[in-house]
Amino acid sequence: MDVLKLVARLRRDITVTDVATELGWPKSSVSRTLSMMAEYGFLERDPLTRAYRPGGLIMEASYHFRASRNASSLLEAELDLLAAETGYASYINVLDGAESMVVQMRTGTGGGLQVISPVGLRAPAYASSMGRAMLARLTDDEVVQLVGSRLEVRRGTAPRTRKDLLARLDLARAQGWAVSNAEIASNVAGISAAVVDAETRKIYGIGIGMPSQDLSDELELRLGRRVRDAAMKVGKRIGDAYWLELPDEPGAAARRA
Repeated sequence: MDVLKLVARLRRDITVTDVATELGWPKSSVSRTLSMMAEYGFLERDPLTRAYRPGGLIMEASYHFRASRNASSLLEAELDLLAAETGYASYINVLDGAESMVVQMRTGTGGGLQVISPVGLRAPAYASSMGRAMLARLTDDEVVQLVGSRLEVRRGTAPRTRKDLLARLDLARAQGWAVSNAEIASNVAGISAAVVDAETRKIYGIGIGMPSQDLSDELELRLGRRVRDAAMKVGKRIGDAYWLELPDEPGAAARRA
């Protein structure tokens, strides 16, 4: 398990020295372990470099997983959990050009006031937490080309300038989620994260909507981490480079379990 986790973390072929250095094992133990893993199909050894990579057994399991569970279906499973655990209406959106479009919605189970946005609803991506979470998965140059310089939505916490928008996207990349308050709709706040399907390059957002009056710094931090964990869980399973490289916070694994 530790060796396979190391392969996933380093994202390249590994050597005996890599394993000994990273895991602190004696080289003799490492050599035996890697040889046995290769014998059983968990690893294979490059005949030229003598480094190890995932073997046939791992690759077959990966292909089966990808065939049976795509990004959309994995996100839907997380969406159900998000609505049940937070009590707020939860959404999956896609980035369609410069717009964010709702493709899935679940009503929260908390019994409180629900923020309902129907499937098919579109909005400028720069003016919502969902849209900015997805835009953050592009480069700044791509965002500028896509969005342009005129940010016409002037409500709530919507960015007013290109500089402000790019700063918000930098923050979303750093913390793993984006937040909005009273931008597209008055008295509606949102917290969202995003994943990129490594095969189709389609960008999906997942997040929650809530009454603005509920939003506080403490709630943003708690629900931001929860939304980020949902996206990270899916992202790591579908090979999203951003989530593969973003380190877990202490306790994140327990929150995702």
